[in-house]
Amino acid sequence: MNLIFHFINARKTEEIAPGTEIFKAGEAGSVMYVLLEGAARILVGRRVVEVAGPGAILGEMALIDDQPRSATVVTMSRCRVVAIGSTEFDLLVREKPEFARHVMKVVADRLRRMNAAVEDIKTVTPRPSRLDETVPV
Repeated sequence: MNLIFHFINARKTEEIAPGTEIFKAGEAGSVMYVLLEGAARILVGRRVVEVAGPGAILGEMALIDDQPRSATVVTMSRCRVVAIGSTEFDLLVREKPEFARHVMKVVADRLRRMNAAVEDIKTVTPRPSRLDETVPV
């Protein structure tokens, strides 16, 4: 589904300056965003886990599970977004099954990337730390 095509003529878009935090991990989330123009970093902790470009959705998890934001999103350039509140989200899911499938695909893709990252971490051979050393008694 091409979200840009669907939302390009939305009446209520927001312009966001570079370096602006769109939302922060731990905050309550009542809207998700469709990134129409620009680029943004998605951070978990201090680690950039994704760079989002036009057509990306941001903040959808908070609408799906009603939990605090799991990531922080900071604009890299001037961005134009459309905000989708929970009522609009529910309507889109109900009336546009392809929208619901797209959101599920985005969440699944992100989960698969996180799983791959965890596997990469697990395959790295840890170096012994000083705590691992045996101290004679």
